[in-house]
Amino acid sequence: MGAEAFRAAAGRTTPAGRLIVSLRWRFADPTLEAAGRGAARLAPPDSLRIDVRGPLGFGRGTLVLAGDSLWADPASMVAQVMPSRFLVWAMLGVLRAPDALERLEEAEIDGRVLVRVLESDGRSTTFEMRGDTMVGAVQERAGREVGRLVLRRDASGQVRRAEAEDKERDARLVFDIERRTASGPFPASVWHRP
Repeated sequence: MGAEAFRAAAGRTTPAGRLIVSLRWRFADPTLEAAGRGAARLAPPDSLRIDVRGPLGFGRGTLVLAGDSLWADPASMVAQVMPSRFLVWAMLGVLRAPDALERLEEAEIDGRVLVRVLESDGRSTTFEMRGDTMVGAVQERAGREVGRLVLRRDASGQVRRAEAEDKERDARLVFDIERRTASGPFPASVWHRP
């Protein structure tokens, strides 16, 4: 699969319009267990903002991916809890390539299309696709599985649960998606630091 074919496949997983996605989240690693609510604003083709908070409004965090820019507040909390940029998109069912893309490979097995993305740091991510729908992904480094993403969908095909496991950090992040709402344009301030 070439870069053009990958971009076309990614485009087919991208929502047609702006969305607000309401979710519950849970995170656990050896040093922290946290849970709460959040919302993701998606502005196709390339902008995403996730705002999360813990119980009673404590533990607030924001992650913004707008084109090639990225910021988080507080940076340390978001870096600890959130996976890499393209995996955040993948947790919402949207296919994206990592920043350090080196090579793409494709295979078809029993009606499933496997798209492997090789990064310059030696890590690879293999996305499993059924038609234009992402089922999940597996990350490997030096032939060893280091991460896994499983997407569970409802009868209409929408992602209802995303479970991301980082085996190197012994960390797990779960999104339970409660609702998707179409949105009009977002204010420009949404994509900038306060």
